[in-house]
Amino acid sequence: MLLVRIYKYIMEIINNILSNIFTNFMAGLLFNGTIIFLVYFLIWKKFAKRFQNFRIQLKNRVNNKQIRRELKNSLYALLVSALFSTLVILLSMKGYTKIYYDTSEYGLFMSLISFFVLLLIDDTWFYWTHRLLHSPKIYKHIHKEHHKSIDVNPFTSMSFHVIEAIILTFWILPVSFIFPIYVPTLILLQLWGLFDNVKAHLGYEFYPSWWNKSVLKFMTSSTHHNMHHSQFNGNYGLHFRFWDKLLGTEFKDYEEKYDNIKNRSKLE
Repeated sequence: MLLVRIYKYIMEIINNILSNIFTNFMAGLLFNGTIIFLVYFLIWKKFAKRFQNFRIQLKNRVNNKQIRRELKNSLYALLVSALFSTLVILLSMKGYTKIYYDTSEYGLFMSLISFFVLLLIDDTWFYWTHRLLHSPKIYKHIHKEHHKSIDVNPFTSMSFHVIEAIILTFWILPVSFIFPIYVPTLILLQLWGLFDNVKAHLGYEFYPSWWNKSVLKFMTSSTHHNMHHSQFNGNYGLHFRFWDKLLGTEFKDYEEKYDNIKNRSKLE
């Protein structure tokens, strides 16, 4: 009798996941796809000549074959994202997570500060899993797929091996069990993640020339991640430069490279 109840409970969860995952997948495809396509169209096509001096890599290696591969990989990544979104929502509805809707539960301050805490967790998780994915025995099976794109573009931002997509997204599950997360904060975090990821793979540097000389220099630029794709072993960080600076994995010529690009863009 107990086994029957367990079986029914498991089947109920599976049915709930299957019935919601398609909706979440289509929502992600529509929203993420629209943003990424729009950015690509405007910067890489319509205003490509206008922004040519903002290009990080002067030799254009992006072709239709690369973009088709990236689009295919992006569908897998979106499916993984939809799966995790569905799991988090279902677990939250059953009361297993600390996700909440009312600020009075943990206070307004906690609701606001949690965004920065989650951003730091996300950045830390990305840095260390990214380093792991660069281990030779793992790299050739998983992360190599992402690094096939040496000259990156907005479509590269979601081009991952399905296992890598799972690894990069997984952190939200255990964190949601132990850390209070305000729903609007979670949505804001997802939006930040999308735009920051597109920025990292933009292929153009639009931050101002004073960026790396200001208090904002602790944040990564498009150049920072672009160098990771072109030079491989370094600049592993996602949102921030903290871990790269602390552990000496930032390319020594990063700021010089950034300044050179900005000096070139002043010719516009």
